[in-house]
Amino acid sequence: MLQPAAAGRAGERAAPLTVPQFAGQLGTLAAAVERASPESAPGLAASVPASVAVTDGSQEFSVRLDWVRTALLAAPADRTRWSAVRADVVARLRAMQREASQTPTVQRPRDARDALSRVLASRGFQNARTRTWQTRVMQAVTEWIADLWGRTLGRRVGTRTIGLVLAWAASIGAVAVLLIWLTRAAVRRRAEAPIDLGSVGAARAAGRELALEAAALARAGHVREAVRVAYRAAVQRLEEEGALRVDDARTPREYLRLLPAPHRRRQPLALLTSTFERIWYGSRPPRPEDGAAIISLLQDLECLSPDRAS
Repeated sequence: MLQPAAAGRAGERAAPLTVPQFAGQLGTLAAAVERASPESAPGLAASVPASVAVTDGSQEFSVRLDWVRTALLAAPADRTRWSAVRADVVARLRAMQREASQTPTVQRPRDARDALSRVLASRGFQNARTRTWQTRVMQAVTEWIADLWGRTLGRRVGTRTIGLVLAWAASIGAVAVLLIWLTRAAVRRRAEAPIDLGSVGAARAAGRELALEAAALARAGHVREAVRVAYRAAVQRLEEEGALRVDDARTPREYLRLLPAPHRRRQPLALLTSTFERIWYGSRPPRPEDGAAIISLLQDLECLSPDRAS
C-alpha cells in the first residue's frame, strides 16, 4: 500500500520519495484506511512501513508512520471505537497530505529546503533527522573554536594547553546546547497546552455570544484572535447541547475524539480544529480566506445564524 520507495536489486536500500510522491502515497493510504473494517485493518497494517524516507533533493528526512500501524492493529480488539479512531487517522493523514502538497516544487534550492523543513517539522509529521540539531550545534562550535585557536594563540602554546582549552570549550558548548534544548522544550509545552475556556468556577460566555465576537474579529482582520474565540464558541455550544462536557484540561484533539463520528457537527468541528491548530498553535500566518471560512464554520456548527453573521 505505502512503500518508502521503489527498491532496486535485492538488498539495496530503497530510494527516498520526493515530496509530491509522498503526498500521493499519503492520499492512497488515507483512502485505504477510510474503507478498512475492523477485520481488514490488520492486513492493511502489514503494508504500512514504520517510517518513510522523503527528500527535497538536498536533505533526507524520515517520516514516522508507526502510529498508523498501531491504530490498524488495535481495530479488531476495540470494534466499538473503530469508527472514531479511523476518522481521526484519516483526518491526520489528509492534513499531512495537504501540507506536503502545498510545498512549492519550483523554487530556488535554498527556498525549497526552507519550505520542506517547515512542513516536515510540523507536529503531524513527527519527523526525525538522521543527525540531531544538538550534534550539529556542537560540531559547528567545536570547529569554529579549533579554527580560531589554530590561527591565533594555538601557534604559540603546547598540545596539552590546546587540549585543555578544547575540553573547556566542549563543556561550555554542552551547557549552551542544554540551555537551548530546555528553552525549546518549554516553548513546545506551551504550544501543546489545553486551550483556556475560562477560569474554573467562573461563568463562561454563551456559545452564541462568543461566536458573534469571533465573527466581528474576523471581519476586522484579527483572524488569529478570531479563530481562538471561534473555537471556544464551538466547544461551549456543543456543551450547551449536551454533546460533550467542557474540561479545562482537555486539548482540542481530545475534544474532537469525544464527539462521535456520526455526529452532524463532527466534520465542521474537525475543520475548525485544524484551522485553530494551524494558526494559533502552529503560529502560521492566516490565509486570505481564513476569516470567511471561520464564520462559515460557525454557521455550520449553528453558533451563528446566517443573518447574524453578515
